Amino acid sequence: MGQAALNILPVTARLLVEGGDKRIQLDPLRNVNRYGCGPTPDPNLLDYSSATASVVSTTAFAAANRLRERLEQDMRYLAPDAIYERELARIRSELLALCELGDLPEPDIVIAASGTDLHRIAAQLAQAASDLPALVLMVDETETGSGIRAAITDMSPAIEVATVALRMADGLPRSAAEIDAQFTKLALQAHAAGRHVLLIQADISKTGMIAPGYGVTAALQQALGSQLDVLIDACQFRIAPATLRACLARGYSVALTGSKFVGGPSFSSALIIPAGTAGQFRQRPLPRKLANFSAAADWPACWAVREVLERSWNFGLLLRWDAALSELHAFRSLRDIDATRFLQTFAQAMQDRLSGNPAYSAVAVPRLDRSALLENSGWDQIQTIFPFQLYRVTDSGRQALNTEQTLQVYRGLPTAAMHCQLGQPVNYSTEHNALRLCLSARLVVQAVANQGKDGERIITQAFTVLDQAARLAQST
Repeated sequence: MGQAALNILPVTARLLVEGGDKRIQLDPLRNVNRYGCGPTPDPNLLDYSSATASVVSTTAFAAANRLRERLEQDMRYLAPDAIYERELARIRSELLALCELGDLPEPDIVIAASGTDLHRIAAQLAQAASDLPALVLMVDETETGSGIRAAITDMSPAIEVATVALRMADGLPRSAAEIDAQFTKLALQAHAAGRHVLLIQADISKTGMIAPGYGVTAALQQALGSQLDVLIDACQFRIAPATLRACLARGYSVALTGSKFVGGPSFSSALIIPAGTAGQFRQRPLPRKLANFSAAADWPACWAVREVLERSWNFGLLLRWDAALSELHAFRSLRDIDATRFLQTFAQAMQDRLSGNPAYSAVAVPRLDRSALLENSGWDQIQTIFPFQLYRVTDSGRQALNTEQTLQVYRGLPTAAMHCQLGQPVNYSTEHNALRLCLSARLVVQAVANQGKDGERIITQAFTVLDQAARLAQST
């Protein structure tokens, strides 16, 4: 939580990396965080890394800078905690409007720095919802945040965590039926053993999967009733407003971040809790440990937990959310038909490219299926994360890069002659990592601009990034 001295705030670039954890702290030698992102725009970067993090754009940085200037002016006559409370109320209102949720009873929104924090909060809510001990059921950490399991259990050792693998040892996806059956078995066993269950459904995982299926989530909700809470882990924010509305209408809470698909700087997140569900939690006692990463103003005014939290502030979080909302506003300004048309074209181009060059091969990603949730999904039914295996190609054939070699390529991309970035490697099999080429809302906005004439440029740039990765693979 930030402290203001003499009513003078740090410069915008510094604020954007404050109020988080060590993952966004800058390496003093390279001036980038753990994700390889600096605190200022880099217009020359070919950035296809949004499944991990994105470098702040010129437009988003300008939005953050305008907010910083306004905050500094307001601090002449208002207390920092009052300013923080006011600005978070504005951010909640803007986020609701941009998510097009006006036809639903207004949900409660808890603001946090990271998606990991949201999972910790959701686990605490589940623990408080019942007198029974809680089980958190989620996909394995190769497909979600690497520190989530530890964060949940460190916060409350009484909470048990069980995970389900989405891929086999060779990297191929397990069948949806097999994954769903395992989720169902674990949830029913926990319920029979007298546990309250928090089901965390991934939409979308690190390699672009939905798990468990929405049909399983609905069936478990019916079977377990009040002894089941559901969190949709949509931290990638690769969901359309109709999908988000459908989740909230079913009583599912939804975790979002502004730093993945949306393209804002790392560490801005929001937990959207449907009105009916929130009513069950607002007066429940929650642990004081939340104060380690949460302030009173991060919670809506009607929540009793505010009484055990400090009236502190996090201006870095405000700036990061403002930057993200500027990107989301631009994306929401597009016609769905235009965004969908480009996404389809891009997905086909990537599939063709990854299957037509011996230097890489696509990692299989199942078709996105939300048919059990809503009849007609929008642009979010189209693949936007493209994991791929790299190979070193010789006259005698090709050899897949191992985990360390793939990591070397990833680290070398931003400093190579062609300045570019991909999503962090993911362990998709027992022996290999996949890099990920990712579309962001920002890239879609650029592609649709100029009456769609820039779409070809975005695709060509993506090919350039793939080719750069292939060249680095040859020399590892």
